[in-house]
Amino acid sequence: MKKISVLIPTYNPGSEIKKLLDRLLSQVLKGIELEIIIVDSSSTDNTPNLIADNYPSVNFISIRNDDFDHGGTRNLLASVAQGDYLLFMTQDAIPVDDYLLKNLSFPLKDEMCLISFARQIPKEDASPLEQFARSYNYPPQSIEKKKELLPKLGIKTFFNSNVCSMYKREVFEKFDGFPEKIILNEDMILSSNVILQGYSVMYASDAKVFHSHNYKLKQQFKRYFDIGMAFHDTEFLLKYASNEKEGFKMIKSQFGSLWKDKKIGYIIIAVFENLAKFSGYYMGKKHYLFPQKLKRALSAYMK
Repeated sequence: MKKISVLIPTYNPGSEIKKLLDRLLSQVLKGIELEIIIVDSSSTDNTPNLIADNYPSVNFISIRNDDFDHGGTRNLLASVAQGDYLLFMTQDAIPVDDYLLKNLSFPLKDEMCLISFARQIPKEDASPLEQFARSYNYPPQSIEKKKELLPKLGIKTFFNSNVCSMYKREVFEKFDGFPEKIILNEDMILSSNVILQGYSVMYASDAKVFHSHNYKLKQQFKRYFDIGMAFHDTEFLLKYASNEKEGFKMIKSQFGSLWKDKKIGYIIIAVFENLAKFSGYYMGKKHYLFPQKLKRALSAYMK
């Protein structure tokens, strides 16, 4: 019998962790075992007690907040897991239905497919800009991404999101898991290694989670500063495709969509949001020019 390990890093998740766990425990699992493991970065809300009181089957591990690392903490989760398939989720990704695990695991029956990741559906409170971003990056059509698609898909060939992404255990044996001590992109780096070695990554659009954020301009700047830092530190990805080219393609599509829907006010908002994103991104790519104290001030994730 196959086993799926759902692996969730948490920090002050609030009530959404209960929604997530309830949806996971209601999944249709024919012939599949399930285990759930949480690594919590010393939450200061009621998360430890909530899990202990309501979900005794969940393996709850606590680490110091300063010890959290996007790649390293997920490698820790993988090292504890017993599953044949390792599903990494974030604390705010909520399964849309009871078939998430089934639909993510199905593509992995192919021996050449090592990763499958889910479609992200905007939450009810998502702004029009966030709704567009989710529909653009997570379309309704599934696609199996392989090395041969690099000329067509560019940098999106490597796109993969640990918001909800399932890995065969052998990925961690063949590719040494996620890179550690990087600010972001641990998921994309691992998927690029898989694809460049001749394996495939499936975007499974029938596996769906609710996930979106209404970030303010300052938050967008900080996020994209971190993205810029990540791409500077993983420049090998950009040998295969231009990240900037994909960004401008998305902006053109975004403005076209807003104009078509007569959301003129949001076009103005989108101008300022894209300026915040690109200025953050380009400053992040030059992060080595800034002192550490300033980088921490500009970053969303640096400690």
